[in-house]
Amino acid sequence: MFRAIKFDGFPPFGSDIIEFPPIPEPVGDLAEVHLLTGINGTGKTRVLAVLSAFLGNPIPLVKRLQPKQNFTLFINNLLPSENPANSWSRMQVASSANPVWVHRSEPMKEIVNAPAFAYSGNAYVSDAKIVAMGAIQQPGRDVCLSFDRKEDSSKDLLQAITNLKLQAAMDSMDESFEKVPPRRAMNMMTALEKAVSDITGTPFRFNVVSYPEPTIAVIWGSKRLSFGALPDGLRSIIGSLAHALVLMDVWLQGKADPAAAKAIFLLDEIESHLHPAWQRKILPAFQKLFPKAQFFVTTHSPFVIASLNNGWIHSFKTGNDGTVKVEKPIRASSGDSYLTVVEDIMGIKEWFDTETESLLTDFRHARDSAYQGDAKAYEQVRNLAMNIGKRSMELEFMMGRELIQLERQLAKSSKDQ
Repeated sequence: MFRAIKFDGFPPFGSDIIEFPPIPEPVGDLAEVHLLTGINGTGKTRVLAVLSAFLGNPIPLVKRLQPKQNFTLFINNLLPSENPANSWSRMQVASSANPVWVHRSEPMKEIVNAPAFAYSGNAYVSDAKIVAMGAIQQPGRDVCLSFDRKEDSSKDLLQAITNLKLQAAMDSMDESFEKVPPRRAMNMMTALEKAVSDITGTPFRFNVVSYPEPTIAVIWGSKRLSFGALPDGLRSIIGSLAHALVLMDVWLQGKADPAAAKAIFLLDEIESHLHPAWQRKILPAFQKLFPKAQFFVTTHSPFVIASLNNGWIHSFKTGNDGTVKVEKPIRASSGDSYLTVVEDIMGIKEWFDTETESLLTDFRHARDSAYQGDAKAYEQVRNLAMNIGKRSMELEFMMGRELIQLERQLAKSSKDQ
């Protein structure tokens, strides 16, 4: 698996090393995740594009380069501390040409040839014509590692789902079913449909009918719906989670179980179409479906970050000189609340809208002066508290407590004098 990237003059990072350590004590049977977070413009998606280039699809990276820009990238399957010889695999990149390997170590050859898939949160899945058990070609790297899939790519996805669904149906009719473990296709389809059901909180399954012609739709709750009629959030889940499983199956050509295969996934803000209730479940669903994989995930969602129990959180911070530094990774905790994530990891200390926060800042300044005996500040505190308290019941309660505490402190100070 990837363990380190070294940049040499690669904007916005300058010269730096990002380490991706393994999990010392994995949590359950969950995949290893490296979650990249930081404000816009700190290079999170660019790191995914770098990994995509190493894995065989340079297009996402080349799109992000300035004209005539070129540099060298280094990658390692070992942490620098475990690799005293510093035998980095080296690749040269130019904005007008494909990356060129200058040196690639033997272990890296195995990694870059492993199954690898990239997804963003775009909801591209639409209805497409299928046939019964139609042939699907093994997809190329450009297809597997494309973050921006279009609706015209739905055909292969729906055909692959149809094939798997029909194979699962044939498994269930096998007379030896009661005597042997459940078949592979049944396991995969059951796991996939359960994952989508768990994320959405509503029973979900794919439905294939043969008359008057083969068609595939979904049954969500009690309704049979075409893909075009689905909400964008559900189309997004199918376009990533379902796509990952069936394309992995096609890639392996039925010779291995996707759940047991080592693979690499690049997920770029897959929460973009999802309600927070679904955001908090999408990453664990990927981890459970592909427990032997390594995930690299970018996100702006505290719900996605808080959902991570088996992995590392990498915070991207911009320095005064504009260069981005990636802080030492933080081990994900299974007990972090959303509030902790927002404050400690995302660095957001404010809890109200910007106008309210401005009023609260004025209130705190006036309150501190009032504590020092400033009579004018005391009147200002009361006026600000009244205006702020009108904004919501929560603020009214908070201002009431502040005024009670101020009155008590002033009375105590007066008595002491």
